[in-house]
Amino acid sequence: MTSDIKTVHIYETQSSEYLANISKEHPHKTLKYFAENLPKKSNVLDYGCGPGLAAEYLANLGHNVTAFDASQNMIELVPKHSKIRCYQATFDTFSENEIFDGIWASFSLLHAKRKDLPRLLACIRRAIKPCGLFSIGLKLGTGEKRDILGRRYTYVSQTELYQLLKSSGFNVFDHIMGKDIGLDGVNSDWIFAYAKAQTSGLY
Repeated sequence: MTSDIKTVHIYETQSSEYLANISKEHPHKTLKYFAENLPKKSNVLDYGCGPGLAAEYLANLGHNVTAFDASQNMIELVPKHSKIRCYQATFDTFSENEIFDGIWASFSLLHAKRKDLPRLLACIRRAIKPCGLFSIGLKLGTGEKRDILGRRYTYVSQTELYQLLKSSGFNVFDHIMGKDIGLDGVNSDWIFAYAKAQTSGLY
């Protein structure tokens, strides 16, 4: 199982604080760029949606959004919207087949173990249509460790992330790097990669 009980518990108990922190700069430039590259009226997945700010933004643009998160308290914060379908799930319980035009994974997969990333990315590839848009945000660095709050993190380099995406059936076409203060109060470097699902190959 990839769901880390301690990490999920922190989001359960600090969901309101997390919402306040990410609301400071919303919509973020990374989300705007993702939306700019989506076809109109797309079927979009918010993979690890948290309180659903990205899901709401995309729904307000006319997209049909599916959103899931492992934290029930986060799900309860997702705005009620006719174009948003949200539910509680973990990375392991999520499974779909070529139904999404785009998948947004903002700082969700950083909580998975490094050894599980290839399998989870393969699952995402199966869930997205050929040539579908995939964006993933992770923290830059090396190794795996817990932050001061106890959340499990897996850090990657740009090269490692590109290799993971390529081996999972994605072609990266752009990226955005930055630095922000997270819920733990630490100013961390991050990367968002933007990729298109290959039309043929592994899947």
